[in-house]
Amino acid sequence: MYESRSVDLDTFKKLPLGGVDRRALVGALAKDGLRVATELLERQRHAVLPASAGIAKDAAVLILGGSNGITRALAVQLLFGERARVYAVHYDSEKMQIGPFHVQAIKAAADAEGLSARFWNDDATKPQIIDQVLAALEADGVRAVHLVNGIAAGATKRYAEHGPTLVKDLDVAFDPVLQVPDFSSPEHLRKVGMVEVEVANEVDIERTNRFMGSSSLLWAAPLAAAGMLVKGESVVAFCDYDFPADDPVYAMGPLAGAKILQRQTMGEIQSRFGARTARICYPAMATTALGAIPGGLLMYALSAEILKERGQYRDVFELGVASMPVFRPDFPGGDFRLDEAYQAALPEFYARKAALTGAHLPGAFSKLYG
Repeated sequence: MYESRSVDLDTFKKLPLGGVDRRALVGALAKDGLRVATELLERQRHAVLPASAGIAKDAAVLILGGSNGITRALAVQLLFGERARVYAVHYDSEKMQIGPFHVQAIKAAADAEGLSARFWNDDATKPQIIDQVLAALEADGVRAVHLVNGIAAGATKRYAEHGPTLVKDLDVAFDPVLQVPDFSSPEHLRKVGMVEVEVANEVDIERTNRFMGSSSLLWAAPLAAAGMLVKGESVVAFCDYDFPADDPVYAMGPLAGAKILQRQTMGEIQSRFGARTARICYPAMATTALGAIPGGLLMYALSAEILKERGQYRDVFELGVASMPVFRPDFPGGDFRLDEAYQAALPEFYARKAALTGAHLPGAFSKLYG
């Protein structure tokens, strides 16, 4: 089934990072990556305030991710706002992704303040990496660990039974260094049109389930065996997106399957190890990961426009701060929703999406610019 479409909507190819030239990307990162990452961190650090997460001094937060997007925001708040110990395993290309430069900037700032920040750039599902991190935690005298899974490494496709389709999306220029969709100027919105969603194969499905479905248990079991997943104290959480049941991409492919598996895994971790578990529900955000999902940029842009009109919009950094109650000793576990306003805006989003054509650009997104 194809989404309804207006006659003036062309089909365009959704290119990685908005079609940034790979050679230019490598050059831009080599020249400006560390500077841009450092400047961004400095601006955010000036805005950081404690949020009373209540993390014990001999505890640590282990993040699967931490180099970009929401998990980077969590790491920044945990380190510079809560003064907590942060360990993170991210998986980035040293030449082609901004993540390693964000990590360098965070590590340098943390070291300068005498804070504990340790990062590994590798596959978080590899047993040897899990062993290395656990050895570091033990050597550092960490008593209890909170685990946050923010891995975003899934196939943005559909299951074979649903077949391929076309979805409405925006063609948006990306910041060539920060590698996020750039809504700062109306000139960056190039067109609205239709993009193809392909069918996933078995390798796509297996890989998505491994990274985004079962990876929390891969860490929780050895952490519990080492005595660092403390019953009644440790939190095991994952970053979730509560997708509509009829979403033609998210709900009908490996992303949905992995999220459902992850939710089931939380129940197993709670029952086996006594950890408090949390599903942190975030709205659609302007991240690198969202930019890869067909329909994702339109989902973000229109919903953000509505939330800004209503005075309810929060950016990635603000959502990171708002996540801190999950770590408090009185957090009971369960769903932690930061997407209530977003969910309430969805009826208006769908109405505007159905009516949107190229003639509405750029005025339909005026609140996003600047």
